[in-house]
Amino acid sequence: MSLLDFQALSLSEIQSALDQNTRIKLDDILIHSSVPSTNDELWQRHATGKKTPAICLSETQTAGRGRRGDLWQSPAVGNLYLSLFWPFPAETAQNGLSIAIGISLINTLKSEGINNLQLKWPNDILYKRQKLAGILVESRFGKTLNTVVGIGLNFKLPSATQNKIQQPTTSLQQLCTRVPCRNRLAGKIIQNMINTLEQFQTSGLREFISQWPHYDALADQKITLIDNNEHTDVIARGINEQGELQYQLNNKLHTLSNSHVSIRFSS
Repeated sequence: MSLLDFQALSLSEIQSALDQNTRIKLDDILIHSSVPSTNDELWQRHATGKKTPAICLSETQTAGRGRRGDLWQSPAVGNLYLSLFWPFPAETAQNGLSIAIGISLINTLKSEGINNLQLKWPNDILYKRQKLAGILVESRFGKTLNTVVGIGLNFKLPSATQNKIQQPTTSLQQLCTRVPCRNRLAGKIIQNMINTLEQFQTSGLREFISQWPHYDALADQKITLIDNNEHTDVIARGINEQGELQYQLNNKLHTLSNSHVSIRFSS
């Protein structure tokens, strides 16, 4: 399957999947053939004085990134590279936002018949421990709490790309007998992201906590926390109300809020 097997990103088709209220809220839906990073494009837009909700999509990224600054492999084979700029009120607490977005993304994919997906704290969508999608949340403080939420979703991964990624990966092509229409799915993801951000703005993580146990990829699993060269073997024990990872070490319960710590399955 090549890029030609996918319909190009289309503004009109993406907009057709949005309800009228959502279309009104978005000042821009920017579509590019190639950018360094869709997140960075929105930050550059913000730097020019535009502080209103906006979307950026691109067919490929030359410097896409994930959590901890890791390179996000972004081949031009019809994957989805999508970012949303959202200005929260300055006092908004953002604890657990990536979890809320992750649950929203899983529910969107489930509506397309893509089941058995899980969320690996704090921001990876997995199928049987293989990474299907990643989420990157970046915030900058000012008069408002400006936030960019980036999503990378694998529709297809060439073997050459998979070989560059240092963890098991999968794609919609591998999971689906019929891959969803990318433009329509992008619109549904945008619609549900905005619904999630508005709900989060009102009530934080509270409305999403009850769904977490259904999607927790780490639940009661032996995992390894990697901080620089330090490796610590622990048992994952869910999350708390702030969205922090809870883990058991030496029969004591600890919490982890630092998303710069890498997490690997130990068994």
